[in-house]
Amino acid sequence: MLKRIIAIILAIHLSITPALCVCPVGAAMPLKAIEEQIRAKFDGAKEYIYFGYTPTGFVLSVKDELMFDECGCLNDTGKILLNALAQIMKFSGRKWMILVHSREGDTQVHRISRTSLRAGAITNYLTDQEECLINQLFPIGFGSIMPTRHTTEGRKALGNRIDFMVEDYNLHLNE
Repeated sequence: MLKRIIAIILAIHLSITPALCVCPVGAAMPLKAIEEQIRAKFDGAKEYIYFGYTPTGFVLSVKDELMFDECGCLNDTGKILLNALAQIMKFSGRKWMILVHSREGDTQVHRISRTSLRAGAITNYLTDQEECLINQLFPIGFGSIMPTRHTTEGRKALGNRIDFMVEDYNLHLNE
């Protein structure tokens, strides 16, 4: 009986105690500021990186071979890129989608599996090594579902790629 009373008191206490926020920032960084920081850090690698826009945000597309070796493991260059990108991600106060695309593989199931593993590897590195918040990252392996014919020429030239996309859900329809 005493255990139940203590459990009820503890539950009441926890339900009225304010939650602690672990987010390192109080407000979301403007999309333009994120774009400027990303361009400043990665502008020298135009052959492997493409900067672009979606209808709702900004995207950094990276050539797959820049980040992964032939075995599908993050290579040193990929880790350096993620180290720099993590600093922007952590303090942006925004959610980031990590979208991996590939045409390599015999079947669509194999391509989705391959890209899902790579998206997971990126997310694991960002959360384990760089201490990014897991609720900021949304990894998705698309395989070859996302057709490149609908993308711009710069992203089409990248072929197998990883998109780091940050969105601003204000569509500015009244402008």
